[in-house]
Amino acid sequence: MENTTDQGVDNIFTDELIKRCNPGLTDFGTGSVIALSSQCLRSAKQPTACTICIDACPVDAIRANTLQRPIITNDCLKCGYCISVCPLNSITATTRTIQQVIRLLLQATLRVDQLTITCSRSSALLRLEAEGSDPKAAQAALEHLIQAEANDSLYLIPCLAMLSRELWFTVLNEIGIAQVKEVLVLLPFGQCELCPVNCKGGAVDSFVDAIDTAEQWSRQTVTIISFANDVPVYQKATVRGFLSNENPADRRGIFTGFYKQLRRTLDDSSRTGNRAANEAVWMRERNETIARTLLADDLKPEITGSSKPLLAPFRQALVEAIGRNPDNADSVNLLVSQTDSMLCKGCELCVEVCPIKARAIENEKAYADPLYCLGCSACIQACPENACSFNRVSGRTFLRV
Repeated sequence: MENTTDQGVDNIFTDELIKRCNPGLTDFGTGSVIALSSQCLRSAKQPTACTICIDACPVDAIRANTLQRPIITNDCLKCGYCISVCPLNSITATTRTIQQVIRLLLQATLRVDQLTITCSRSSALLRLEAEGSDPKAAQAALEHLIQAEANDSLYLIPCLAMLSRELWFTVLNEIGIAQVKEVLVLLPFGQCELCPVNCKGGAVDSFVDAIDTAEQWSRQTVTIISFANDVPVYQKATVRGFLSNENPADRRGIFTGFYKQLRRTLDDSSRTGNRAANEAVWMRERNETIARTLLADDLKPEITGSSKPLLAPFRQALVEAIGRNPDNADSVNLLVSQTDSMLCKGCELCVEVCPIKARAIENEKAYADPLYCLGCSACIQACPENACSFNRVSGRTFLRV
């Protein structure tokens, strides 16, 4: 972190740090984190003893003594780690849903050419340092982050582990398509080791793996920076700013640079000054994207049965991203379930246990639709004939033929 002293990590990791720098205390996480019983494996018609979120929670705030929907207690740090690890996207935050996070990230890629993502603890720790014995550097770094966030070039989330591989891919996929040309992650040295969210040691591995997968799918890379002052901040052109510049320059050079920056300022203002117009452009492009995929109403698979299938937010974001940039379709690969028609007896057990209703019976045989199936393995565990198994599909599966 910017200008961290030798006071030692043991002295920094205090109750005060946890209290003051808890992601749950930021504007992002003031609401609750809840598990949706309609999608949870533990609440399905044939419950499965899934403990992924329980095992991942860094402060053991998720309880489930029986095969029922997990209960998230008041010990929750609201870091969002459980949101990304749940295979069925059955955990959400009430303050800002995953759909809203995706929307804000995509809108940011339309406004800036360098987008930095970091956790809220980066600024929270700087606020704590700014109240210490040597606050000057920390305060300057904090003001830099505040300005970057105000200019839409910095996006704060409770924890980097909150974003799944699909969401990282969604952002990286925009490079070369939207205005953004580079995606950066601010990760100050040693911060994750200090963070209570990583006290079990799994949060870092989780978001590192997610970013690695997204990089492979998108064929783009994430740039890691370690100091707050390295976050790109676009400075709008002002005459005072150029004339008061301490760097020596001739008069012609000053005004040549001012003209270039002024032109860029005007161009950016025309693109982003009117938020309503920008929103309309985003919605139009989104509708055009959906039309290229199986998400289009005329192509969306119809699964017969009493309940409609549930399209998980992560899968929706992934499919939309593929539709927006089909060149990356073949790079994406996912595990979904399939059925061996020779072994299937049409007992419908796999249909009953699927928490998102991705399975149905057709011609007395079961099948799973890859658009909805998240590969949770509930059907594989339930099938008495071993007819269900995993199958790997590419992103091209979700494109309009």
